[in-house]
Amino acid sequence: MQEVQVDSSEKLTTSDSPVESPSLPSVLYVDEALGKSVISPDEDALDGGRGWIVVLGCFIFSAATWGWACVPAWGVTEEYFRTHMFPGTADSVLTALGSLSSMVLTLVGIVTGKLADRYGYKPLLAAGALLWIASMLASAFCTTIWQFFITMGLMQGIADALVFPAIVALPAQWFKRYQGLATGIVVAGSSVGGAIASLIYRELLSAVGLRKSLAIFTAIHVVLLSAAYLMIAERASPGDDERRQAGIVWFDAEFFRDPVFWSVAGCFFFVVFGYLGPVFLIPTFTAEKVPNLRELLAALPLVVLNLSAALGRTLVGFAADFFGPVNSLLVAITLSGLTQLVVWMFVSTYGGIMAFAILYGFFCGCFISLVSAVVVRIYGADKVAGLSGLLLLFNTPGYAAGAPIAGAILGATGNNWRVVAGYGGSVQIAGALCLVYARMKREPRIFAVY
Repeated sequence: MQEVQVDSSEKLTTSDSPVESPSLPSVLYVDEALGKSVISPDEDALDGGRGWIVVLGCFIFSAATWGWACVPAWGVTEEYFRTHMFPGTADSVLTALGSLSSMVLTLVGIVTGKLADRYGYKPLLAAGALLWIASMLASAFCTTIWQFFITMGLMQGIADALVFPAIVALPAQWFKRYQGLATGIVVAGSSVGGAIASLIYRELLSAVGLRKSLAIFTAIHVVLLSAAYLMIAERASPGDDERRQAGIVWFDAEFFRDPVFWSVAGCFFFVVFGYLGPVFLIPTFTAEKVPNLRELLAALPLVVLNLSAALGRTLVGFAADFFGPVNSLLVAITLSGLTQLVVWMFVSTYGGIMAFAILYGFFCGCFISLVSAVVVRIYGADKVAGLSGLLLLFNTPGYAAGAPIAGAILGATGNNWRVVAGYGGSVQIAGALCLVYARMKREPRIFAVY
């Protein structure tokens, strides 16, 4: 690897790769093995400047891809399928289609995370963006349900798996003091993107139909993802070249022998089982408790929940920078569970539903923002993408079965919503209890920042 000093007032003019220093004096590393260049600013250049542009690019990636695949936008598609394209299709089939991309993300994410640690993040982002655009365009021409399983389920799930580990890991390269805040902003992009897209998408479907709506969003995503890709740059860290030349360790037995790892993995396993129930069922809950609402008012609690989630995912990152990511994760999961047990269990008015949507939305998705920050705090930053992908694997059962179990409980109990709330809140509290072991094992002082 060649090292070239770059002064802040000059441009590098060698034939290897012209790069302009983003802020303070920097070092440009030319990785001969990978045939690309990455920026390595001095430590003083962290926590600002070029890093915030990278965060903006990651935010856009999150909004355009993961945000589209999340509940609000999919809910609009599912409603359209049920009433216009596939009215005789069972709800379980449509629910499976909606959750397939999340399942693929968690299953494939462990592989793409390892590839990101080995080959860098931008190649995976480029591949993910291209596959995402292809999936959107192909969906516009689908006519049968199995075709949508391929395009909206499998293709978009793989695209998300290529993108997500990279965008949540990149802030760790550029931020030290504000790493949690930066990651929270990136993850909040999915909530903002999902809420905005669902409102526009609903109007487009009414005006021009599914094919033209998806074609319009495809064009929008081409522009957004192209701009976002240009904003993103990777920052080298000591030992990158040696780690990449060492090859990929697909199965690291060291983690599986560590009880702390299983404590964190158990936390993420349980919390997702309780996470999606309210998100999927709040439209049904609203319609049952407050019938005859106008369409916009009926859809509003879910939109508000996601906008509140965007704020919560951002602020929990800010809290993690001051109180520690593990502490923040423990508090957020506990409050998410208690919101179901104490609030959702007892509300029955439209105002109460909106209050629950705001409170639950604020806390429920915080764990997603903190995955990489928790990994960095416990295990260091050199394997953050791969280990984050491994932990996402433990979300798979919850994504696959969490909401269906809540729906089955609802049907088996004759629409007893208190039992559903008790189930969701209890499993999230169980996730918080799993995390207590990791917290006390690594930092036994109760009030320490960790």
